[in-house]
Amino acid sequence: MNDSWELFAQALGTESEALRVLGERAQALSKALVQLDAEQITIAQRALDEARESFSRAASERRAMQVRGFGTMTLRQVCSYAPRALAWEMNQRLAELMTTSIGVTITNNNNKALIAGGMDRLVKTTLAMQRAASEPSTYRRRGFVAPPSNSVLVSSKA
Repeated sequence: MNDSWELFAQALGTESEALRVLGERAQALSKALVQLDAEQITIAQRALDEARESFSRAASERRAMQVRGFGTMTLRQVCSYAPRALAWEMNQRLAELMTTSIGVTITNNNNKALIAGGMDRLVKTTLAMQRAASEPSTYRRRGFVAPPSNSVLVSSKA
């Protein structure tokens, strides 16, 4: 394979751009989860999966070039070893990768928390509905009515 510093810098730039897009798609999923729009959640999830695949492909291509050319050196070491003409650009891409990856990690953790919270609320709502349907009703003047502690309406505390 004919790898060069220019190709490696280009691969690093491609990886950085793919990670930026991944971050944008993760943010879009967060917005869809907050708005509770099932269709938008599905669309955002598909877009996020595509961005993950694209980032994974770009990162593996860059890592393969790095291993072929530099063995076990870290990306920081490779960037500091780069020729003067490419050193600034490569260090800039390294900084972008580091900061963007932190942002993507935080967004992914938030998305997981939103999904877990939604699942927990769904379970609590289902339990409240089952409880309301199974407990006996009391007779009132206008017919049988579920006891007030058995409301099917679920508060945000449910």
